[in-house]
Amino acid sequence: MSYLTQILHHLAEGGGVMLPILLLSLVMWWLVFMKVREFYPLLHKERPVQDVLEKRGSGWQHSLAHDYLRSRSGSEELDLELSRVLVDRHAGRISKGIPTILVLAAVAPLLGLLGTVSGMIDTFDVIAEFGTGNAKGLAGGISQALITTQSGLMVAVPGMVAGGILFRMALKLRRKMEIFLSRVERAISSEVAV
Repeated sequence: MSYLTQILHHLAEGGGVMLPILLLSLVMWWLVFMKVREFYPLLHKERPVQDVLEKRGSGWQHSLAHDYLRSRSGSEELDLELSRVLVDRHAGRISKGIPTILVLAAVAPLLGLLGTVSGMIDTFDVIAEFGTGNAKGLAGGISQALITTQSGLMVAVPGMVAGGILFRMALKLRRKMEIFLSRVERAISSEVAV
């Protein structure tokens, strides 16, 4: 039996809950891939503050500096609050989608549990109709229960790990934004002092 045939057989053995688990997995991993693709350049392509202030380059640093320079008041307290608001806004955009990944990962074992209950109901139906003498009928329901539980966990565990990694990457990027804006403020203050 080929690997694809084995997978299709496994999906069929798991019953009707396997399709939602599969679709959930595909959506979750697509979101993970898109976030990694979005984060990689953000975490690895930083420019010196002076280059950004001289309007060389693009990306999150340019956008953040532009928003800050356009909106700053000159008051230290107001500008500090402005930098917090801007970091919140930019970091919020970057974090978008991560909670969805974590929710999908959390839902997967619940779908697996639903399949477990369905498989056990099938098993009890076989017992009610044929008694305990029909081993093949009993095995089918128990097999379905175990396959869906396993599948839900196989989606959930790596999904939670990936969501956690993405969450930490978003926090790291948020911290970089805070540091960058403080450097922008220092650079502006030193230019004004001269």
